[in-house]
Amino acid sequence: MSDILSAFSMVFLPAVITVILIWGIKSRIPIYDVFIEGAREGLKTAVDILPFILGIFVAIEALTSSGAMDFTEKLVQPVFRLFAIPEELIPLIILRPVSGSGSLAVVESIMEEAGPDSFAGRAAAVMAGSCETVFYVLALYFGVTSVKKMRHAFAAGLIGYAAGILASVYICLII
Repeated sequence: MSDILSAFSMVFLPAVITVILIWGIKSRIPIYDVFIEGAREGLKTAVDILPFILGIFVAIEALTSSGAMDFTEKLVQPVFRLFAIPEELIPLIILRPVSGSGSLAVVESIMEEAGPDSFAGRAAAVMAGSCETVFYVLALYFGVTSVKKMRHAFAAGLIGYAAGILASVYICLII
């Protein structure tokens, strides 16, 4: 099975590019011009997004450097114990809604300290793969689109995030 998946992954991207090129030639679309226009729009979007990403990284660093993250971890620890969530996962649970890359660093430290086959390691892996970066997504999408009223997006994102955390923990408990 792994040989089949390996062969598929090697062929997939070139096949998609070939299909796009053939479709573009068949439809008489100026492929290169369309590519350049897409790249131009992508760069403009990247420049528009940059202040929001920078703001999130500065906020994360400020929380960590000031000790507010450690204080928050100690404050919420009793609540997490009620739900049978190991204390090793608390930094991941706090950081994941804000930063995907920052939370991956936390996942790495959990794997090094607790081990990938431990309950905390498995739950961290499931959380990293299934829980969304709620604040990051909201700041990015709503900031770039200039939408001012988030309506129910924030509450729905947090409820989904909490469900993802609990599902991650309890799925790893029964497996």
